[in-house]
Amino acid sequence: MRRNATSGAPEAIARSVVAACTDCEVCRSMMAAECHFFDELYRLHDRAQTNGHAISSDDLRDLVDLCHYCTLCGCPDIRADIIEAKTRFAERDGLGMGPILLEDVGRLGRTCGQFSRLANWILANRHTAYPIKRFAGVHADRLLPVFPETSFDSWARGRGLMQKPTPGPADRVAYFAGCSGRYLFPEVPRALVEILQHQGIHVYFPEQQCCGMPTLLEGDRKKTLAFMTANVKRLAGLAAEGFTILCSCPTCGYVLKKLLKERAYYAETYQASIGAEKDVLMVPAEGRTTDDGKTLFQQFRKSIYGNILKDDGYFASIDPLQRIAVAENTLDAGEYLERLFPAPRDDNQSPEMLQRLVYFAPCHQREQNIGRPYQDLLQKIPGIAVDVVDAPYDCCGMGGIMGFKRGFHKRSTRLGAPVMAKMESYAPDAIVTDCLSCRLQFLHMADFSVLHPLEVISSRIGAKR
Repeated sequence: MRRNATSGAPEAIARSVVAACTDCEVCRSMMAAECHFFDELYRLHDRAQTNGHAISSDDLRDLVDLCHYCTLCGCPDIRADIIEAKTRFAERDGLGMGPILLEDVGRLGRTCGQFSRLANWILANRHTAYPIKRFAGVHADRLLPVFPETSFDSWARGRGLMQKPTPGPADRVAYFAGCSGRYLFPEVPRALVEILQHQGIHVYFPEQQCCGMPTLLEGDRKKTLAFMTANVKRLAGLAAEGFTILCSCPTCGYVLKKLLKERAYYAETYQASIGAEKDVLMVPAEGRTTDDGKTLFQQFRKSIYGNILKDDGYFASIDPLQRIAVAENTLDAGEYLERLFPAPRDDNQSPEMLQRLVYFAPCHQREQNIGRPYQDLLQKIPGIAVDVVDAPYDCCGMGGIMGFKRGFHKRSTRLGAPVMAKMESYAPDAIVTDCLSCRLQFLHMADFSVLHPLEVISSRIGAKR
């Protein structure tokens, strides 16, 4: 993530975003209907042009708060500046009690999970839930999650997954489960473990913090960097030992694989590690290798690009070599499983007997540029028919904890309504998505069962045992 503005007030950074976007105008026609940030940006700009009054500081803070970093827009530098402005607003003006309570999903899950029956009773009762929602800034109509009696951490501890497996003939994976999986939907990470163990893969569940996306979205730089520093140090060490890092949460995967390494290749330590010449920057050409599998590099003259191509982004304080090691050794669980289940499906089945699923490919999965591994995996399973909703700008609208907020809830459901209508048009037996944030949104907006692809795959493997 590039920090274009290294100094200045948050208003100045936000105004630079407005100026850049209104000078370009591409997203007015391309994304404004699918993104509340751009819709509001152009509305504020048009109003200012009409009445001659500058956009206020409050308007700018409300504007940047609308970005939930879905990454569907085409300009990484614009996203970086939005987050920088949001962060500086938070650093100067404070976060507020609601974001402080909600942003640390792991802490919230652990706390409520310790008293799950009591917490669920309180949150299901409208008389007791209302004052809690009001205090936390949660919209009164938002459906709250149900906290399970047993977290994934407890289950994993009982299965010995927190003990590092010794090197051996079987593949070893280090599983980064994500906070929603660990504390809200533990059946999802359990399903992945069962699939992997059924295939003879050794699974290690190391100590881990939140991936940092919720706190990054709230502008809490200190907590985000603390989470990521701890994760990177631990995961980079495991990568050096030969572990493959797996993520079943597409947001965690996007952070570890993409966001974390942005601009890290420009770091002097990386350039020295690959033997780049003194006056040249060498950057891996993503997805391109030689015939024998070696990385191909793009070259940039430092005399021209040296002041632009720097490791000066959000995560620049973390060792760039460790960031790169984590990013280059992390896979989405769907990617990994696709290698384990290459066989085609048996199409000799009656259409009337098929279980009809509609699969939604979430934003952060699409932005990893890995194709649709779960769609491919589901379509290999006999007895299942899969329809897909994955248009370029389809978004469920949840935005993690943002969908719970009093000021964003209605925007969230409006953004998700077109996607919901597409899925309902297929009249499925169940909705399937690999994003647990999307799952919360679909459970709120629909009466369909919502599953993770891993649950479907695990159930089919279990049926064959």
